[in-house]
Amino acid sequence: MKEENYINRIVPNIYSDDLEQSKAFYHGFLHMDIIMDRGWVLTFASRKNPTAQINVLENQKKEVLNNERVFLSIEVSDVNGMYKKAITLGLDIVYPLTNEPWGVRRFFVKDPNGATINLLSHNS
Repeated sequence: MKEENYINRIVPNIYSDDLEQSKAFYHGFLHMDIIMDRGWVLTFASRKNPTAQINVLENQKKEVLNNERVFLSIEVSDVNGMYKKAITLGLDIVYPLTNEPWGVRRFFVKDPNGATINLLSHNS
């Protein structure tokens, strides 16, 4: 009997015009480890959950990026601290820190490539 196929992980990919700014955001701001750097593609992983990953690829075709339709949700342990850090770094916060009626506290910030990142924590 053939074993059923299953999904091991799903990794979003974002194109970038500036990989160094992406490193500053995902490694510096979000504290994700750089687990692969090929010069044209970076893979970032959560330190606590290494299968939680994001790839950032160099925009080699030099086309106008349209990442504003990319929307990622990332659960963090301290959303209040991340919000303060985003303000301190002058990041583009596009939705303020809010307690939502379905039990999460969250805010949205733009990454340097124009993708919207929903940073959230579940309320206790």
